[in-house]
Formats: sequence, C-alpha cells, structure tokens
Amino acid sequence: MKCPECGKDMQAGFLQTQKLVAFNKTRHKISLNPEDDKDVMIARKAFTGTDFQGFICKECGLVVFDYKNGMSRF
Repeated sequence: MKCPECGKDMQAGFLQTQKLVAFNKTRHKISLNPEDDKDVMIARKAFTGTDFQGFICKECGLVVFDYKNGMSRF
C-alpha cells in the first residue's frame, strides 16, 4: 500500500493493544472513555487485548488500520 501522505511504500503488520483504545475529538486527562458523540471506542478488552491489521509508513509515521475488524487475542 502506498502512503496517502507521502506516497512511499507502507509496511503491512499489526497494531497490537491491551485494554482500552479510543480516538477522541479532544484529549482526555483521566479517562479514554468517549465523552463526545464524535469520539470512538476502538477496543475495550480488559484481559485479552486486540490486534488490528494495518499499515505503517516509517517515512512519515502515518498508521492506517481498520478498527471495525479487530481480532481478539487469547
């Protein structure tokens, strides 16, 4: 995949997480829980964590992944 930002080749891989992952409209100091209707809870796994297939551009630092198709880890 070509990076939509700089046009270089992106490396395929996995974004791996544990517990909570959120994309929030504003930065939260204490909680990652969505507070705004535009906030998105990407993963909420208390014990197992989650993997997301995606791509990273090592040139500019952009990461692209499909958050709706995460794979639970055991």
